[in-house]
Amino acid sequence: MGFAVDTSWTDGCAVISVAGELDMGAESIVRACLEEVFAAPGAAVVLDLSATTFMDARGISILVAARAMAERSRVAFHVVGIRPRLRSTLKVVGLDTVFPDTHPDPYPT
Repeated sequence: MGFAVDTSWTDGCAVISVAGELDMGAESIVRACLEEVFAAPGAAVVLDLSATTFMDARGISILVAARAMAERSRVAFHVVGIRPRLRSTLKVVGLDTVFPDTHPDPYPT
């Protein structure tokens, strides 16, 4: 499977769906999408990782940067669809509680 990122909007909520590996090759593309949606007026940003198969240190840095963007722009930020392998990676670096998979679907209410 290759890498793909898709951004959609529903009721003021931006959903960025990442498929494939969240690594150095994906970093600039995902960061650009995040910067774009946080710059637009909206109520929330959701990063959907349900189709993400791998995440390395660059992927983790993307999550941390997205959280910082959310705090600066005062927009709610959620990460959903965290697979067990990705959850394990987050746990190893102590970020599993920082990025809980709080919403089973990508559209928080």
